[in-house]
Amino acid sequence: MFEEKYPVNEAFEMPPNIDVVIHNRDGSRIKRLAIECKFTEAYGGYKHTGLKTRYLTECAPMWDDIPHLLELGRSITPDDHRFQHLHPAQLIKHVLGLKRAFGKGGFRLLYLWYDVLGPDGSRHHAEVEEFSVAAKEDGILFHSLTYQELILGMAEKLGDDHPEYVQYLTNRYV
Repeated sequence: MFEEKYPVNEAFEMPPNIDVVIHNRDGSRIKRLAIECKFTEAYGGYKHTGLKTRYLTECAPMWDDIPHLLELGRSITPDDHRFQHLHPAQLIKHVLGLKRAFGKGGFRLLYLWYDVLGPDGSRHHAEVEEFSVAAKEDGILFHSLTYQELILGMAEKLGDDHPEYVQYLTNRYV
């Protein structure tokens, strides 16, 4: 599914959009694989929003078992002056919505992003790692993967079966 929404609670009018959500089989422990995709928007110089104070106050019980993400959330509330490329408020809202719908261990969240050379790419990588550490310390199944890693992995596994397509992807994005 594309642009699927998992509301954090009914108090918020606009639940966040998750770019891609893969539904697992009924009875599986992991119910959803949610993918937040970023291509060039992380490097566009656009100021992203912080986490609204309401997420901390109106969703207080939801934070009980994720103290590291709570600490991160507090540091970007109400404005985010910490992160330049990663939009952690968006990822936190995804975690809260997915956690509400499927429980803390019922989903995986993947951050799929395009890496660039230079200081911007290095900073983005560090920001992703900072979020990843907080999420993993709270037991959230969070992963990050660059488009380049994805394409190179596909090339290794599928290159013999689809050489033209793999060559196109590699030439264009790697």
